[in-house]
Amino acid sequence: MDEKIPQIEAIRLGDIFEPESPLRGIIDMETIRELAESIREKGLLQPILVRPRAEKFEIVFGHRRYLAHKLLGADMIMAEVRDIPDEECLLLRAIENLQREDLSPMEEANVYGMLRNKLNYTVEDIARKMGKNRITIRKYLRLLDLPENFQKYVDSRVLAISVATVLAEIDDEVLRNYYLLSAAENGCSLKTAELWVSDYQATKAARYYQVGMGVDGPEVHLPPKPIFHACEQCLQPVELNQLKHLIVCPVCWKEIQRRRLDAA
Repeated sequence: MDEKIPQIEAIRLGDIFEPESPLRGIIDMETIRELAESIREKGLLQPILVRPRAEKFEIVFGHRRYLAHKLLGADMIMAEVRDIPDEECLLLRAIENLQREDLSPMEEANVYGMLRNKLNYTVEDIARKMGKNRITIRKYLRLLDLPENFQKYVDSRVLAISVATVLAEIDDEVLRNYYLLSAAENGCSLKTAELWVSDYQATKAARYYQVGMGVDGPEVHLPPKPIFHACEQCLQPVELNQLKHLIVCPVCWKEIQRRRLDAA
């Protein structure tokens, strides 16, 4: 059976709606300017895709090319016109966004979140439609549930999603933010994050029983349990109250100070 030939025509920019809920975050105008210069020199290599809407047209994908044309002061743009249902429209936008080289972690997470929330897709549905592993989909969906300051560090690629997800398990906001800042400033592996959370949970449990809240009958008093962290220089354990700002042991701290004096 013959396939329907795409309908491509020149459409006035004023007759085109931008996407109601674009999946990308802040659009980099420098990138749009570079695209505009490319279009000025070489022309539009691929028409945008639009669908009829309220006697005008809505962009399905090609938003950046549309913005580049506006920047150039163009009146018209070449577009393929297709009557596309809502579900397919969202899927096409999702696929286009996932193909971008500059896609940030939060933008990718928002793509999967949109498919889950607007189309009621399960993790398995999203993985199948987007050609992704289910573990990857779950990882990015968990990112949407993290506090905003965690999301910012992940989106700027200061922290890995796995590290941020583990640190978010700390339910004391002050301590959680302390560990988050330490991880962001000094770097943090998944193993270190898991160690921090394990130490926090163990200390929390010890305090819980120490005040007689965790058992029936007489109060149980346990001796205070020291909290240890690994020194980032020599990897030896050191008590929390002896740590310096860089999370190093006293021996390594003196060595760092000595090196600084030698370099001065």
